Amino acid sequence: MNIADSLRPHYVFCTAGYAPFPDTHGYAEYKDEPIPYTKWLKGPCGSSDAQSDWRIDDSCFGVTYNAVPQFLSPLAPSRVDVVIPDQMAWSPETWSILGARDSVHLSGPRIRELGISTHLCRALKHWSSTVPDFAQKYRDLPFGSEIIVSNVEADIRRMRIAFSPNFELWDRMLSIESLQILWGPGVAQMPPSIDYKRLELKEQLSGDVCLVKVPTTGGEHTMVFKSHTGSLAALYHEVKVLLTLPKNRFIAEPPAYLVTASSRDGTEHRVCGFLMKFYAAGTLHKVLPERRQNGTLSLRQQITWAKELTSALLHVMSVPGYFYSDLRMDNVVLDRNADGSESVVLIDFEQSRNIYNWVPPEIYYMEWIAELGYEDFDWSEAVDLETRSKYAALLEHFLSVRGYPQGLQRPPKVYDNPPHGWYFPWLLSSHQEQEACEIYLLGKALYCLFEGVADADIILGRSSPAESEQRFPEFYRTPPPLRELIKKCTAGAREWKDGYIKVYRREGKVYPLGKSGLNGESEASFDETKAAIRSFWQNEMKKAEDFIRAKERYETGKADASDVEILDYLRRPTLAEVLQVLESYGNSLT
Repeated sequence: MNIADSLRPHYVFCTAGYAPFPDTHGYAEYKDEPIPYTKWLKGPCGSSDAQSDWRIDDSCFGVTYNAVPQFLSPLAPSRVDVVIPDQMAWSPETWSILGARDSVHLSGPRIRELGISTHLCRALKHWSSTVPDFAQKYRDLPFGSEIIVSNVEADIRRMRIAFSPNFELWDRMLSIESLQILWGPGVAQMPPSIDYKRLELKEQLSGDVCLVKVPTTGGEHTMVFKSHTGSLAALYHEVKVLLTLPKNRFIAEPPAYLVTASSRDGTEHRVCGFLMKFYAAGTLHKVLPERRQNGTLSLRQQITWAKELTSALLHVMSVPGYFYSDLRMDNVVLDRNADGSESVVLIDFEQSRNIYNWVPPEIYYMEWIAELGYEDFDWSEAVDLETRSKYAALLEHFLSVRGYPQGLQRPPKVYDNPPHGWYFPWLLSSHQEQEACEIYLLGKALYCLFEGVADADIILGRSSPAESEQRFPEFYRTPPPLRELIKKCTAGAREWKDGYIKVYRREGKVYPLGKSGLNGESEASFDETKAAIRSFWQNEMKKAEDFIRAKERYETGKADASDVEILDYLRRPTLAEVLQVLESYGNSLT
């Protein structure tokens, strides 16, 4: 089955088990046409010519693109994204040639491999050449505005494109003074500020993060600029966490600057992002497979990084109310020490949801129940009322048993300064339970570290350059004593109990596990795939129900042996115990 952004609720999320599958009008079953895009060009603007004028740096699910008008350089990092329709709404003759299904899972520079990237560059070049005084209009757009592409056609001259200024984002921004009042004495000193228009964009690294040149007294300095046009609340919360968390060698430094945007008359300044150190060595998501493949990933170095990572989590958990829910390899960067060695550094402290493949079951079960039970959390409006009522009652009863004092809330449009964020599955967990969650995440990270892979599994919603067929818990390179440690840390993982997730993505298509058309397997039909997805998610939700009821009985002292067996988090080691094992094993290598 071909994937599309609008189809993600029907295979990635639990709503897939209950919402009716939409009519895709042939999209889900389209076949590839082996015609290179360069031989298919329709309309003006050649392929290479267009890409010298416009550059695509990144894409989010193939519908939002970081497109840079290079002919206007130098540019400020104004976060003007290009938004196009869902893949199913593209003209059908473009689906195969433009790589519609693969645009969903590709991101970063790899999106340039697809026809849609070249096609957009050509369309933007043609459109911008017809807009009077385009350069001034582009530079005058408010921070976080968009360029809307209303239709994707074979002939770029038929594509309707227009500026969409975002004035509403300014209304949600807060001044440094307002944030200081909200945070009070907990933040002793705010970082200095700099207007985003004083920065020069070098490259968009991902949707919310770009590389910029910062003017300094000594010339220019390269830093990372993080903004969040979708959720300023999450951005402000991360700034507060970084400013209040005690410093640690293995945790990202506090923001060097708060980045501001100015009102139209220039009299008011509000925070739209922050600047942080650029870790040029890159993330472990990139480094691990590269060094494994070129033979420069040593066991001694892996042990050092594992101990540093564990120490960083111990530091976070030592501060009351703090936790780190975002652990995965693209949130761990390498920093060079004075002696030339490298140490790991944790980044991304929004304290928000992680990828399901990384998250412990006690977290995603709670999240899935909320997604089916509460409209504010759902991924599809098509979930029936009976299902919604069932899961709402299940979660509300658990919250009452646990004495959770507040309703469930997503990050609001306007920042309201919550003590520890909004991510309720972690917030309603005790400190001991949060540590067990950290241990699970750490176990997945240790697997990647010692196997030298970027991810613990093939992720349904996105791919990576180093994506491989190796899946957790397949061990090839991890020393046996550390395999046992990883197994203890990841107690409760689906893979130990039920095997791999029963839905499999191969490039831009999803299949039932074992029916991918690879390695002698048969290839599932569209109907077989839909049935497998629905069955998988309904079975997952049955496990979620069993878990939350077992946890209720455990909370009230009514649990039996079968309930305790379900609650695997009770049997995971502590962070201190993991560090002790790593140190002991490291010492044995000398």
